[in-house]
Amino acid sequence: MSAFLAGMRFEALTLKRERAVWLALGALVAAILFSLHTGAARVETQKNLVAAARAEEAQRIEGLKKTLAKLEAGDAKEEPPPYRDPRNAAFMGGGPAARVAALFPAPLALAAVGQSDLFPPVVKVTTGSKDSFLYADEIENPANLMSGSTDLAFVIVFVYPLVILALAFNLLAGEREHGTLAMTLASARNPRATLAGKLAARVLAPVGATLLAAAIGIAAFAGASVIASASFAALATIILLYGLFWAALACAVDGLGKSSSFNALTLVCAFVVVTMLAPAGINSLAGYAHPAPSRIDMVLAARAASTDADKARDAALARYTDEHSHEKRDRAREGTLRRLATQEAAFQRVEGVIAEHDAQLDRQRALADRLSFVSPALLTYRALADVAGAGEARYRGFLDRIAAFHVEWRDFFLTRAKAGTAMTAADYDALPRFPELREQASAGMAAPLAGVLIPTLLLAIFAARGLRRVRP
Repeated sequence: MSAFLAGMRFEALTLKRERAVWLALGALVAAILFSLHTGAARVETQKNLVAAARAEEAQRIEGLKKTLAKLEAGDAKEEPPPYRDPRNAAFMGGGPAARVAALFPAPLALAAVGQSDLFPPVVKVTTGSKDSFLYADEIENPANLMSGSTDLAFVIVFVYPLVILALAFNLLAGEREHGTLAMTLASARNPRATLAGKLAARVLAPVGATLLAAAIGIAAFAGASVIASASFAALATIILLYGLFWAALACAVDGLGKSSSFNALTLVCAFVVVTMLAPAGINSLAGYAHPAPSRIDMVLAARAASTDADKARDAALARYTDEHSHEKRDRAREGTLRRLATQEAAFQRVEGVIAEHDAQLDRQRALADRLSFVSPALLTYRALADVAGAGEARYRGFLDRIAAFHVEWRDFFLTRAKAGTAMTAADYDALPRFPELREQASAGMAAPLAGVLIPTLLLAIFAARGLRRVRP
């Protein structure tokens, strides 16, 4: 048996007799399974929202078709008002015939909340300006947003490294303080390989428990087929690489030859900096360099622009009435054209407000992305959110598709409304549909993984040098 395997086997037997080790691993496994259970419940709620919205849309469109058939057949008891008339394109596209744009949860959505608590999974697209439908509903209870959610990403980023550090922080220091290091170096055929094997046993215990618990929980709550997917392979790679980073850090500090208390204090400080201070500093610096208005300010500005467009419409109408008071007018037709003109003015002004907000936010995000390589914890969380389909890139793509579909939807209805063409059953059958895309959740993860791998390799080099310099 090689010295490495012998050291690993001996350390595994030692850890097996330690109740504290079993307690720590049990708590880690319980936290993972609990987070996946709550994540599965959250995903089920999102699926139900999407299904209910689609069912409501189908029922609503079918009701419009039935009313239209009665009107065309002359079976209607009375003429409906314009805002309920399925033939009126100006009103139907603004609400009664609104199309649902939905973002279906990814297969591993239970692993991370990500951006899903900030953006609704369902949006009803109308011919109105974006502020009238994109920010119309409350997304989440502010108290819930403030307290956060317990998801697998949280457990991996914050709890998982603590267990690794607890087991690996004093391999050399502990043996030196207990007087066993000299015996290990003297009795082993290859002392450095033996010590490396003992370290591997301490690291593989939490890493293996985490991977196994994640696999069991995902198979139980998301289906066994997900385990064979590329997304789960990416998830396992993230967990393994993040664990190796903390193991390499613990070994590098232990290789300095200091006491166990020094190692513990140093690693706790490193944990606080990497997982808390660095992400907070990055976000603060990006916000200071490129301050973007809050979403509330943006919504208020967009609605103010819509109100200004209404006032400008009313003023123009008053002038026109004074100048053409003697002319005979088609008031119904004028009302439709005024409504369309107001919508177009509001649309242009709101688009300008949103574009300005998004441009500033993009600059802020770009700076935050560049600075995020300072914190492997932040990179890991973003990678986990991406593999769960709840990352920023996927939701930005969703909003971009909504914007493109909004233009198509407006063109479909406003072209008919301006021409005075009545909607027909064929038009309802030809209503534009929001494109449903199944994005590759693990796309674009190379940069975050490289950002964790590089410091891991550097720390591993320092750790190896520490092992070569070890003295009893």
